[in-house]
Amino acid sequence: MGTMPLTPADIREKKFHTVRLRQGYHEEDVDELLDRIEATLVALEGGPRTGPLVTADEVRNSRFRTTRLSPGYREDEVDDFLDLVIADLAGRGLGHAQEQEQPPPLPPRPGPAGGTGQTRYQEPRDPRHGSAPESPGAPGQPPRRTGLTPGDVREKQFATTRLTTGYNEQEVDDFLDRAEFTLEVLQRGLPEQATLTAAEVERVQFATTRARPGYDPAQVDHFLDVLAEELRRYEQPH
Repeated sequence: MGTMPLTPADIREKKFHTVRLRQGYHEEDVDELLDRIEATLVALEGGPRTGPLVTADEVRNSRFRTTRLSPGYREDEVDDFLDLVIADLAGRGLGHAQEQEQPPPLPPRPGPAGGTGQTRYQEPRDPRHGSAPESPGAPGQPPRRTGLTPGDVREKQFATTRLTTGYNEQEVDDFLDRAEFTLEVLQRGLPEQATLTAAEVERVQFATTRARPGYDPAQVDHFLDVLAEELRRYEQPH
């Protein structure tokens, strides 16, 4: 069974272990960010919108005060959980602040009755690493056995460049988060929940980097061609 998007309850009920004799994250700082994330998910599910939607970039760039003399949250637990949040928000089209100018993302796909606490990823955020169960096909239909799958996107690896121009790795990763999410809902027979189209894949442009490692542009471009072709199969079924 595929994993599901995060829910407000996942955020509200999340508990972290505390540390006392070594450095931890200031609990109030972390709790404040989680409150904003929860409010964002409530708004995405059709509830009241109480402020600006938090984006994956904002979560990724968050900084917390650290504490040593008083209890604080375990840093590795907080970081791992925020990786899941970043992937989830990027998958819903909330990777960057400017994306909020677009229509709000559609609500997440419905899960099985009573199903809570499951997240879209069980592995760390980077879609280049790890693996997760493949998503089943839409109810009543056999899973597709050909073409690109969400797992193909998640596990795709690109060579990195150091002395020549490469694509900004974070931008490519965020975009592929959206691609994986889109393929997942398309394979479930829910095209209205897709956050990416073939045309967007063909138009996307990534920032380039020369002073630090970046993904090989030729490899990324080739993979995007394959991705656009796969999305076009769903958009123009035979």
